[in-house]
Amino acid sequence: MAVVISFFMPWISVDAPAVGKVAKILTGKDKATLDTISAYQVPILANSHESRFMISVIKIFMPDITDADKKSYFIWFVPIVAIVIFFLNDTLGKIKFFKLIFGLVGLSVFGFGMFKMVTTDLDKLVLKVTIAQGLWITLYGYLGIGVIGMVDFFKGKKK
Repeated sequence: MAVVISFFMPWISVDAPAVGKVAKILTGKDKATLDTISAYQVPILANSHESRFMISVIKIFMPDITDADKKSYFIWFVPIVAIVIFFLNDTLGKIKFFKLIFGLVGLSVFGFGMFKMVTTDLDKLVLKVTIAQGLWITLYGYLGIGVIGMVDFFKGKKK
């Protein structure tokens, strides 16, 4: 359940070092500030009076995104998928095929997250993003789900 808890922890810290009109226009912030943002807050901020700021942060990770305010709600699937795997493991975990599915889902989420972090330039002119502990715990939680699922699959456990 580390994935669920970490969803409410800070995922990123955002620093707006550029002060003045350019920063205000691009981020909606009056001055350089340091914000920590949890995954839970992303859709709330993207659909609030601070939407320009949050959408600017989203565009760092997904530059070609359109309708970021509406699509930001998809981030809430991160803990939902972990909860579904947790409960389905009790019923379907006895079937070896589902251990493979759980393992592949966990490893895929971890792999995609790590790929995005490695390939994204987090140090932009107006906004500087730092990855916080919540995102790391989420990724390692999914890595754990993936490794346990794959180990159970290859061991042939019928738990």
